[in-house]
Amino acid sequence: MNVANKVVIVTGSGKGIGRAIAEEYGKRKAIVIVAEIDASAGQEVEDTIRHHGGQALFIRTDVTNEDSIKQMIKKTTETYGPVDTLVNNAGITIFKPIEDCTLQDWELVMNTDLRSVFLTSKYITGIMKENGGGSIINIASNHVHATLPDTEMYAAAKSGVVGFTKSLALSLGKHGIRVNAVCPGFMDTYHYQNWLSNFDDQAFIQKEVDELHATQKMGNPQEVANVCIFLSSNLVDQMTGSCITLDGGLSTRLYHSKYA
Repeated sequence: MNVANKVVIVTGSGKGIGRAIAEEYGKRKAIVIVAEIDASAGQEVEDTIRHHGGQALFIRTDVTNEDSIKQMIKKTTETYGPVDTLVNNAGITIFKPIEDCTLQDWELVMNTDLRSVFLTSKYITGIMKENGGGSIINIASNHVHATLPDTEMYAAAKSGVVGFTKSLALSLGKHGIRVNAVCPGFMDTYHYQNWLSNFDDQAFIQKEVDELHATQKMGNPQEVANVCIFLSSNLVDQMTGSCITLDGGLSTRLYHSKYA
């Protein structure tokens, strides 16, 4: 799965899944653009990749801002040339009862999780066409298959990402551009650990979460990174319009009890 010297943009790559993805591309000698809004986190990822012998450039990027996205792509191409892979990872989650959700909440989730995917893809497509192809990888969620109460905004946005992925795959396939989605479930990230810290008996909650999975354990960001490498490699020229679910069987279960 050779991605050496490919120019790869990873949005939201300062922490969690995005950081794991960026660092894995770095280990495999890709040229990594760390497109992140948090300057401290983004610079740390660039420094880490460079420290281990890779090539990386942090470009502060607000994916809710069209001009910020355009400037990030412009700087990328001016510095390194055409983009080979775009990983749309940036996203946020707001869990609230719907009657408590504001229009600002809705717009923030949609602009971060869905509109950003449209904008980055819009401005990268022409570059990839001229370059003879490329790979766009959208990080969605297993919430597109099965979801939870009070997650309407997040579930809607991530479902939109999958629909967008399928349509874009059809539009761009003739240009050698493959478009796929990855749908992770529970992942051991700082977001998850922050959520877990709200409970008194964290060991009990962790055990409950693990037992929801067919594998009896939750995933980790490195697995998502591995799938992204696979999707941007030359091993899967026929894989486009796909949604790869990576959740340990969590979303396949009809119901859960201590007996089944």
